[in-house]
Amino acid sequence: MKALKLFTSTALATATLLSVAPEAAASIKNPNDHPQYRAELEPHINSIFWRYNYAGAPRGRFRSFGDPEFGAGFRASIELADPAFIPKLNNTVAISFGVDFTNCQYCREDFWVWVPVTLQWNFFFNDKWSAFGDIGAVLRSDGFFADVYADPAFMLGGRYHFNDDIALTLRAGLPFITFGVSFFVGR
Repeated sequence: MKALKLFTSTALATATLLSVAPEAAASIKNPNDHPQYRAELEPHINSIFWRYNYAGAPRGRFRSFGDPEFGAGFRASIELADPAFIPKLNNTVAISFGVDFTNCQYCREDFWVWVPVTLQWNFFFNDKWSAFGDIGAVLRSDGFFADVYADPAFMLGGRYHFNDDIALTLRAGLPFITFGVSFFVGR
């Protein structure tokens, strides 16, 4: 329930901030008025500050908030539909997957391996700003896949586009906060 409240409040805050940009209305209502790409490749750094009842985590020493973890990862998103669910808006849908590594002071191997798979819904507001929501699942293992657990994944993010090929990307939600560079390929 806490994750749903966090997801909803983050979504409302993002929508509010993006709706105040005066030039946003110029592109959001023009389908296909965004960089044309087949895939988005995103190396990033990440952190985890909150957890959703991790199975396999030792009880007592392990808190649901705090005990931050840091690491790095890579995400690839392959475009599935353009325009997507709302044909009159500038939006796309992609399947997003990747691998992340974070330190873990309570794990057997001292790190977690994360494999997220999500559905990503993208909105392009103008030539500089876009936003997205990710929903799906993440497989988690401490170390070398001795034990594998499935966790939910809910994230919202935004991009600042330098040009049609490169953007800074920030993603926040459950379980990650990531910051990286997106490369749009395959026009």
